[in-house]
Amino acid sequence: MGEVTTKAEIVAFLVAGEVGVDEAMQYADALLDYREATANIDEHAVLVQHPRALNPIENLYMAIRNWALRKLWAMAPRIPRPLRGQLWECG
Repeated sequence: MGEVTTKAEIVAFLVAGEVGVDEAMQYADALLDYREATANIDEHAVLVQHPRALNPIENLYMAIRNWALRKLWAMAPRIPRPLRGQLWECG
């Protein structure tokens, strides 16, 4: 399977695997948020410098990543395991 990177590709992949369109869209949104937040954390680290005060603060993408991961875990029982596995391998 090729790399699935856009929301439309993820939704199409899940719908082809017999997941409902509304659930596929929710899962795609959460997965893309998780991927974006993880990339930001990897690039800038968990602690970043506040732009004005210059003191270290937690990367704000941590909250986005944690929210997206909770959403993905909550949806996991409704998405077939083989489909989930293939999407995570493409990320």
